[in-house]
Amino acid sequence: MDEASIEKPKPTGKITYNLTMAKALRNIKAPYKGLVVDIRTRPNYLALVVYEENIMQYESEQRMNIMEYLLMMRSVIESYNVRCEIEGAKGSARRSGKP
Repeated sequence: MDEASIEKPKPTGKITYNLTMAKALRNIKAPYKGLVVDIRTRPNYLALVVYEENIMQYESEQRMNIMEYLLMMRSVIESYNVRCEIEGAKGSARRSGKP
């Protein structure tokens, strides 16, 4: 089955990331320590944001494992009937409290 034939969930009002989703996502073990994935609220969906500098530090096979991890995360979010997209961002993740 190709991605075009998979029906995406339709949003049910305002898009929010909630504690229930967060707990479900924490149950999925990240494939590598140091991987940064931010969850951002967009007007019509939630975005899983990964950063170019962070991703490029991994080997090709590791990046494939990261993609599988992101797809699992997207599936979990979509199981709550919330549209989810994976986005790439230039640069590195900026964390508060860190230089």
